[in-house]
Amino acid sequence: MAKEGGTGRNGMTERSVYLDHGLAILMVIMIIVPIILVILIGGTMPYTLIHGEPVKTAVEKAGITIVSENETLWNLTGSLGGKTYVLIDRSGNTVTISTQNFDSAENRDAAVRLYNSHPLGKGKPVGSLIIIGQQLVYVTPSNSALLQELAPELRKYTIS
Repeated sequence: MAKEGGTGRNGMTERSVYLDHGLAILMVIMIIVPIILVILIGGTMPYTLIHGEPVKTAVEKAGITIVSENETLWNLTGSLGGKTYVLIDRSGNTVTISTQNFDSAENRDAAVRLYNSHPLGKGKPVGSLIIIGQQLVYVTPSNSALLQELAPELRKYTIS
């Protein structure tokens, strides 16, 4: 039997074993706590019914031209349909915006989690996902100057 502070069977002291366990626990806490904080602080956007077509209204108020408008249905649980708009501004910048209505907050939030679960370049398209009530709005490219023109109008529909 080893004395206190002495060496055990594997040549490790009891103190170093406790230190190793303590460091392992500390590392787990350092990984889990930020994730929990993000979940608690971030929360989810409230599920509210927005009537009409908020994207189309925002586009018209911003003075941006709609080149095409098509009905679309995403292949996701709870999706009820939406529209895809191709927009162009006075400078010739083009943006595609797709919207989709969802039947519940759970299904809408599941679609957001699915989108965020893919790393960029591996199944995740390059664009921005915006939540407006029961709708998800996907904008590509997300760095377009046209989106900067449209953003103030879209913010009127998002709930802070």
